[in-house]
Amino acid sequence: MHVSQIVGDQRNNKLFWRLIIAIFAFTRNHANSSENDNEYFTSITGLEALMNTEQTLLIDLKDYVIKAKQQINLLEKEISKIAREHDLASQNLESYLANPVNAYKLIKRLFVDWEVYEEQIAEVINFFKLMDERRKNFQFPQLEDFDESAIALVRLQQTYQLTVPEIAAGKLNGIQYGYDMTWTDCLVLGRQLFHMQAYNQTKFWLKESVKRLQQEPDRLELFPSDFLQEPTEYLIRLGDADTALQLYKIIAKHKEDGRGSFKIKEMIQSSEILPNAANDNENIWKTPYHVSGRLCHIHFSIYGKFQMQKTAEFDIYQKLCRGEMTKTAREQRDLRCFYVYENNGFSRLAPFKVEDLNLDPEVKIFHNILSDETIEIIKQLASPHLARSTVVSREQARAATHNYRISKNSWLAYDSHPSVLRMLRDLHDITGLDMKCSEDLQVANYGLGGHYEPHVDFFPDPSYYPTNLPGVSGNRISTAIFYLSDVEQGGATAFPFLKLAVKPLKGSVLFWYNLHRSLHGDFRTRHGACPVLKGSKWIGNVWTHEGGQELIRPCALHQDHEISLPYEIIK
Repeated sequence: MHVSQIVGDQRNNKLFWRLIIAIFAFTRNHANSSENDNEYFTSITGLEALMNTEQTLLIDLKDYVIKAKQQINLLEKEISKIAREHDLASQNLESYLANPVNAYKLIKRLFVDWEVYEEQIAEVINFFKLMDERRKNFQFPQLEDFDESAIALVRLQQTYQLTVPEIAAGKLNGIQYGYDMTWTDCLVLGRQLFHMQAYNQTKFWLKESVKRLQQEPDRLELFPSDFLQEPTEYLIRLGDADTALQLYKIIAKHKEDGRGSFKIKEMIQSSEILPNAANDNENIWKTPYHVSGRLCHIHFSIYGKFQMQKTAEFDIYQKLCRGEMTKTAREQRDLRCFYVYENNGFSRLAPFKVEDLNLDPEVKIFHNILSDETIEIIKQLASPHLARSTVVSREQARAATHNYRISKNSWLAYDSHPSVLRMLRDLHDITGLDMKCSEDLQVANYGLGGHYEPHVDFFPDPSYYPTNLPGVSGNRISTAIFYLSDVEQGGATAFPFLKLAVKPLKGSVLFWYNLHRSLHGDFRTRHGACPVLKGSKWIGNVWTHEGGQELIRPCALHQDHEISLPYEIIK
């Protein structure tokens, strides 16, 4: 039987649905003791592993339904709902998982819902043993994945100014990408955000949950009387008595015993309203400012946590991500497109296409550098070694993960494959730089709402210059970002001080100089990776150092770095 043809009778399955209530207590109180080494939320490749896990579990559950006739009505309906998502994903798995709503629902199902399914069918020994074996051998999300997936949705909502109803409807910037969220999806997300103290966001998601419940109030009969007691208390404590009363009316109308209504009335009289509940995300965003460093990025706290989001620069960064700010026609009038062939005689037959994006500092894009075949080779080489991107700070002696950098990366030696070595050769042929003084190729894949907030790629402190890389010396003179994928929405590389946002263009290379000719850092090159709203973002980073470039890009006769000094301090 095809899962899309399954029909269930809810009234015969009230007991099963009551077990779902356990997921809400589980959401807050459960703490998984195992370390989350995979951190699936940090890359689309990690989410693909979860999708494969759920595909296997779906098959197992279908087999059980055939044997467990007394539970078949409800279980078939659940299978149908999950299979609908997988049918949609089968059309384009990467595109499906690049939708943050789909990614959140996937993590929520695997982290919460499948636990309930196991409890309901535990009496069937064979299936129970099978599920236990699956948990040992398959990949499941951990608590960090569950929480970070919620944070990612809020990050996308705030960066791109999306409304809660729009996200819940499966729409991103007005485009419908998949199925909408259920009222229970919205309610679980609201509960998560409440415990993260993102109170304003909590209110919006709980209100959306109530609105969706009003559209299908009969489903409330499947749940115990006190099912909505805690969310109602949250609304009262957040000062939203109107929505709390809407819940009260729904419960009073659809509950037979009336006990739930009495508890809610008592709650309204006794609950204390939270102070400063409208100050949203003061605790969800633990994001000090940072600059980059060697191999992993170096973080320097200048103003302390929470300050980054309050700066004018960060406001410009978000506007650039949304496409609300661009250079004026006057600022673009001296920009040119041209061919480059001087550094390689063979290039005269097929010159490189170069486009100016900014003249001072130099920012350019090289078009049509990588073929689709080369890109797939690079991704295949890098994928098995992807690990969470980390940051090293002055306060920490070791690399650590932070939510201002959500991605996975791996490093490829240039001699690992001719296609990788050819990337260096092309950069030399275009720029003339000595590419032997380059760090290994860093390949990165951005995950659910993946981003990297504004930073610089050079080292402000010479003590962080690499000392263990053969042939590499001095500071990072240039950055080259090879775009290994297109991104449908979001994911631009934004330069707040240059009013420039570069949308990923598969096969192209974004290039700029990090240093003045005097070899001082150019703080105007501070840039960030905008959150990926829809799509899978793959890039390859090549950082070339100043060693060996003396005659290729010589110093001027005067200091030329003063122009960028005003941009060193965040304003």
